[in-house]
Amino acid sequence: MQNHKITTQDGIVNYYEYGDAKSPSIICLHGLAGNGLYSFEELIFLLEGKFHLIVLDSPGHGKTPPFSEEADYLFSNVATWLHQVIEKIVFGPFYIIGHSWGADVALHFTRLYPENVLGLVLLDGGFTFPQNQPEMTFDYAYTGWNDYMEKSVFVDEEEIFQEYRTYTNRWNFRKETYAASLFNKRQDGEFELAASKFTVLAIIKAFFKEPFTEAYPFIKVPTLLLYAELPKSLDASRAKGIGQLRSHIEDVSVKAITGSSHMVQWDEPEQTAAIISKWLNEKR
Repeated sequence: MQNHKITTQDGIVNYYEYGDAKSPSIICLHGLAGNGLYSFEELIFLLEGKFHLIVLDSPGHGKTPPFSEEADYLFSNVATWLHQVIEKIVFGPFYIIGHSWGADVALHFTRLYPENVLGLVLLDGGFTFPQNQPEMTFDYAYTGWNDYMEKSVFVDEEEIFQEYRTYTNRWNFRKETYAASLFNKRQDGEFELAASKFTVLAIIKAFFKEPFTEAYPFIKVPTLLLYAELPKSLDASRAKGIGQLRSHIEDVSVKAITGSSHMVQWDEPEQTAAIISKWLNEKR
């Protein structure tokens, strides 16, 4: 793994590079309040032998500074930022893997900049939240995330680990490192998320202003959705979103990751990597 920083007109961008640059390139986009290492490194260890992977820290996450304006976090504007970044680090066509928020970014990017995108892999994102979840009104989602950000302050790393163990059924020492990477230590000794409340709430607004369904009719590349089986309470929302995907995208494959929750690549990294590798090899 190599850690790089580049400068665009919007500032510094941090990213990680894995694998052989001569192999097929994949851009990896993480989820909300996460970062590149947290979302992808465990999965990438299983993919880097066959692919060239670029794992980004998106604006306001990880080691990439935030945007200064709320509107910059609209999906259309994040797509423009991503286009500028990719032009500097990848030459030729590429695939995109997006988890959660990153899946929505991938869809909107492909809608606006389809020229070099060979295919999309959506990891439990871009098909349910919030449009297909009836309970997810704007007020409910905004208030919930505001409360989450207020409460995401921990006295020490062990308290962080106790919280993040609940996010997966396969906790291990690597995930301790990934979870710790999400936090900064404050002057008072406590730990707070590196992603600010300003960044997170701006993105929540973007989900409602630019729905993922607006991108679907413009997706003309092969698309793979890998989705979580848990919680079962989202089954109806998943079914609706999968139906929308299949009705708008001609070449789409859909697979459940057995026994997984939202962090499918944490719960079942081997299963997730095997499906992605097989699908990419078929589409090349």
